[in-house]
Amino acid sequence: MIILPLTSLGGFITPQSTLYFEAASPQPTCRSSITRTPLRNMSEPDTEEESQKPPTLRSPVAYWSIPGSWHRREHPGWPEWTSQMPENVPSGTVCHVTKGKPVGFSATAHVERLPSGHVVKYPRSNPYSPTEEEYYREDITIEAEIYQRLGDCPYIPRLIDWDPESCCLTMEYFENGDLAKFMKKTTHIPADVRQRWALQAAYAVKELHGADVIHCDMMPRNFMLTAAFDLRLADFAGSSVDGSAPTVAAGPRFSPPVQNSEYRAEKRQDIFALGSLMYFIMVGNEPFAEIPGEDVVMLFKQGVFPNLLDVDCRAVIQGCWDGTLGTAEQVIGSLTALYEDF
Repeated sequence: MIILPLTSLGGFITPQSTLYFEAASPQPTCRSSITRTPLRNMSEPDTEEESQKPPTLRSPVAYWSIPGSWHRREHPGWPEWTSQMPENVPSGTVCHVTKGKPVGFSATAHVERLPSGHVVKYPRSNPYSPTEEEYYREDITIEAEIYQRLGDCPYIPRLIDWDPESCCLTMEYFENGDLAKFMKKTTHIPADVRQRWALQAAYAVKELHGADVIHCDMMPRNFMLTAAFDLRLADFAGSSVDGSAPTVAAGPRFSPPVQNSEYRAEKRQDIFALGSLMYFIMVGNEPFAEIPGEDVVMLFKQGVFPNLLDVDCRAVIQGCWDGTLGTAEQVIGSLTALYEDF
């Protein structure tokens, strides 16, 4: 996070505070011969140590949020300068006028909640690298295609609108946030709720794979919770469609230990991640949470996985990890047999 000696609140200029703006995560600039990057890991750092590594490959771009008309309507008494573009913008900084209140983080897009209550997602602009900006637009366009392809699927967010000209997605808002943050702050989650989440996650993967979509980044932060605490799989910006190259990868705790050399998306990657997700749902921690990511990779390669003795769906999780359960349908069948009430 970069800090300027100006005033702001939550990324907005306000009469009495300090302006914060985010530096975009460093990304490789290479592209494959096809229309998408073979792999660009947009995921948050897997460990605190990794998050402290210096930027590589390109200098970070800072994003300076200017409140849009929605903010002026909410605060009519605020000075006019709080919603004006600054005259002097530091080099490496990109100003943008917000459409709503920021509600999420994405390395490639702005995610904001509109006054209507819906959420918009649109690509970050980058005049310092038009090529990078085009990558961001491409990812959002792919995400829109996936939402349209899945239609009224009950296991993903509802698509409200798609504007291809501005490359802006409008989706339903989830007041309970994402699964990772919810479980971190919630001390008790009933067993039947955890069981329901495991099944809903498996059904979400089934729907994706049936539409020839591979998510490629199935981590807890990409699962949202509805008002009724049902699970919805979101964020398809880096996913593979019809065999296209993915532009993201899950962290080592959610990835099979042996990947193909061409970074080609495979459904088994999502199934493995589903096992790790179910472990997180049942235990409350990611697999081997106390161990550095590179060591987790080595353990997985050796066939060593976390102890599942006290986990009721241990056979299903293990099956996702060792490959004996190779499809989402098989996972659903095993879970359904275990939880007969569903």
